[in-house]
Amino acid sequence: MMKLTFSVGLMATLLLLIGHAESAKIVCVFPTASKSHVLGAQALLKELAHRGHEVTMVSAFPLKKPPKNYRDVYVPIENAFSSIMNDFMQGGSRNMLKLLPKILRAAQESSNVTINAPEFLQLAREEKFDLAIVGFFMNSFIVGVGELFRCPTVLYFSASSSGLTNVVGNPAEVAAVPHILLGPRNPMTFFDRVANTVVNGVEKIMMMYMRHMELPYYESNFPAEKGFRSYDEAMRNVSLVLLNTHFTQTVPRPYVPNMVEVGGIQINVKPEPMAPELQQFLDGAGREGAIFISFGSNLKSSTMRQDKLDAILTMIRGLKQRVIWKWDQDEMPNKPSNVFIGKWLPQDAILGHRNLKLFITHGGLGSITESMYHGVPIVGIPMFGDQDGNVAQVVKEGWGLSVSFDELTEPLLSGAVQEVLRDPKYREHIQGRSTLYKDRPMGALETGVYWVEEIDKQFNLTTAYGMIWQILYASGVDGWCS
Repeated sequence: MMKLTFSVGLMATLLLLIGHAESAKIVCVFPTASKSHVLGAQALLKELAHRGHEVTMVSAFPLKKPPKNYRDVYVPIENAFSSIMNDFMQGGSRNMLKLLPKILRAAQESSNVTINAPEFLQLAREEKFDLAIVGFFMNSFIVGVGELFRCPTVLYFSASSSGLTNVVGNPAEVAAVPHILLGPRNPMTFFDRVANTVVNGVEKIMMMYMRHMELPYYESNFPAEKGFRSYDEAMRNVSLVLLNTHFTQTVPRPYVPNMVEVGGIQINVKPEPMAPELQQFLDGAGREGAIFISFGSNLKSSTMRQDKLDAILTMIRGLKQRVIWKWDQDEMPNKPSNVFIGKWLPQDAILGHRNLKLFITHGGLGSITESMYHGVPIVGIPMFGDQDGNVAQVVKEGWGLSVSFDELTEPLLSGAVQEVLRDPKYREHIQGRSTLYKDRPMGALETGVYWVEEIDKQFNLTTAYGMIWQILYASGVDGWCS
């Protein structure tokens, strides 16, 4: 009877711990000044909250209407990249190799401010979490957050796997997978593969440099004398990497099971209602339709070099279409009569509207993804980073055109816009791409939720079995009783 009671007790312990996985306490630390990078993680957390998990988001971008079980911890770092972005809009240098130290320093400092903010330190002192999701962007030292809370760590990256292959032992496949900086080169020629080898080699040197820069931040925040793993051990201890990419946007590549693509996770399958004024503006666009202009969450249109801004405004005045422009000020000087402005617009819902004919974009990955999903052709004006490669891929696939910011004039931009509007091939190509992008056994959001819950479940199972065997060993019982 005593043995039976003991077995029932063990089973109860196991069931209790496994059942706990159904409702986890999850913290996400996303210290970035780029709002677009946070959107995917916010969508993931909102869905986890809807499913009964208790989630906490530490970022510079709190939700206006958080759902039940969703808590924001606001740390103001949203202006960390402002000077760099303003320089881009004035036509400054966009050589990423030269700018890397400046961008890296801004990313690291803003991340360091976040994890040393009083609000976060209070969270670390007073609460425990079952899982930590960490937003990665040139700030890998915050992988120590998982160490701080002594829980499994999920790394979320709003771009490709470049630079993250070593974290979970993913193969680089340099001979088959072109680096993101090389743009659309698939299949690669011999010389492309040589260039790819060189670029990947340079990246390895850059990663060594970045590690050198990250170490002081990690060691000061998560020192070994307080029981934390080393930086390299913490990086190798990451349980899951979520990538906001999809192979239809680039090229297929091999992934180990715990490196998962969730490209388009921020997209609402059923877009939320727009503000009445914006809805009426789009609904009333009629046969000619509407055009959407946005340079993303980092680049501020009001800081654009005057001659380039004048060229865009002159182009707009010659259009029959209505234009919606993400504008960061309350007023736009010399605003054309056919323009609607807004500081923060529901891009997903706008692109999904039946009257939207064209998207003029800087070519950020999120914008390209949403345009592809909704089947809207683009005219790209790439500014920095991966945007040149993103827009070049669109041009190669036949659903948009590219205009260089340095060479931008009214006739050049008007020609590109009219070409895409008038020739049906651009919309036909993107409609086909959209079908391919959506053709998945499981949606991006469902995929992300599944893997986060799976990591938490597996951790709890491991913990449960470990506790049971400790009880068995301490009690002198060799195995299960019946």
